Amino acid sequence: MPYWYYQLLRIFGTIGFVYLAYTDYKLKIKYTPQIFIVAAILLNPIIKISFDRSAWQVVDIILAVLLITSIFVEKKLKN
Repeated sequence: MPYWYYQLLRIFGTIGFVYLAYTDYKLKIKYTPQIFIVAAILLNPIIKISFDRSAWQVVDIILAVLLITSIFVEKKLKN
């Protein structure tokens, strides 16, 4: 993939995780805001954290599982 794709992914990922952290903080959920902030710091486009390709694949899978799990947890908390 071209370089701009990864930059765009970092920008939207950071914005998305900061938004999720803010909404979870507002809902007074205990642990997910801190996890989302760590994910936003990891993806931020300004101060880049570089890993090799295989490490990024593991990080991407962990973030995907985190997002899917947070969706189900928030649905249970709202009910």
